[in-house]
Amino acid sequence: MNYVEIFGALSGFLYVVLEIKQNKYMWIVGGISALVYTIIFLNSALFASMGLQIWYVGASLYGWIMWRRQSKSVGSEEPMTMRLSKRKAIYSSIVALFSFFILWYILAEFSSDPMPLLDAFIASISMLATYWVANRFIEHWILWIVVDILAVYMYLSQGLYATVLLYMAYTVSAVVGLYHWRKYKEVLD
Repeated sequence: MNYVEIFGALSGFLYVVLEIKQNKYMWIVGGISALVYTIIFLNSALFASMGLQIWYVGASLYGWIMWRRQSKSVGSEEPMTMRLSKRKAIYSSIVALFSFFILWYILAEFSSDPMPLLDAFIASISMLATYWVANRFIEHWILWIVVDILAVYMYLSQGLYATVLLYMAYTVSAVVGLYHWRKYKEVLD
């Protein structure tokens, strides 16, 4: 365990605390955490996880913009959730499924990733969850619960112990977040 991983884990945990509270600064903290974890996962040869972190940096900017736009459209900075339509859920899930198969193929055929199937699955579902949280869909918490449990196993097998603790905390936080977000006002998308 090194100081970079500990910093990444702490900043990642701060991100999820801010996410539960729907504090828009979560996007800045998340971007910083993603930059740190890009290095950590590169050094662990978890290439889909590394690529996901790069994607998170861009997603942090997207999330910041979307949350500002949503707050302006309803005229309030108060916490809220948006309704996830069946159509949007289906289309975005199909994109995630295609992403999974593409990532899995690339990792299995062209990398030294020790767990290409699981790494690709975690990455594709994480991208979907991030898209859903950027749009304030409460259902993103369910995706995070699944991803976090699988990530604990993957990172434990790679000896990333501070990251394992982070993802265990993420699992508990996702359950808390799902419960907490149910209290927020739902707004039509």
